[in-house]
Amino acid sequence: MDLVLTKWIALKGTSALASCRAEELSSRFPSVMIRDAAGFTRYLSTEREYQISGGYGAAAIYPLGKGGVLGGLWNMLEQINAGMEIDLRKISIRQETVEICEFFDLNPYYTDSTGALLVAVEDGFGLVSVLEREGIHAAVIGRTNDGNDRIIYNQGKKRYLDRPQKEELEKVFD
Repeated sequence: MDLVLTKWIALKGTSALASCRAEELSSRFPSVMIRDAAGFTRYLSTEREYQISGGYGAAAIYPLGKGGVLGGLWNMLEQINAGMEIDLRKISIRQETVEICEFFDLNPYYTDSTGALLVAVEDGFGLVSVLEREGIHAAVIGRTNDGNDRIIYNQGKKRYLDRPQKEELEKVFD
């Protein structure tokens, strides 16, 4: 089955950092970018894409949260007893997230991604088309398989998905 990611990763984490650490961020970034990132809360509801995905015949829908997209992938695959192959470059991430996570030395792939869903579905590209028509960003990031291997490709390099780590925001918010 195809693995579809809705929206972008680390939305809640980025919003929390921009809201609670705006003064620190203002030493490097323009206030408009910080305000925009703090406003990512507008993306946190997943009700509409959950309904669309379910209606499209999704075999599994997993809401992301603490532990980010990589933690969510691990947990989803444990639940459905599957392996996977994904391309890290296909995981959608906002530029504000990249910049803010880099500023705090956080890995965005393990940062709170509330607001995004992982969906296992036969026709991922069809689901992406339906979601995009409804104004919801989505991308096929890989496929599940019957094995146990959980493989991540990044620029031609192969590695295996690690067990979930601590939430990255804990490094900033003790």
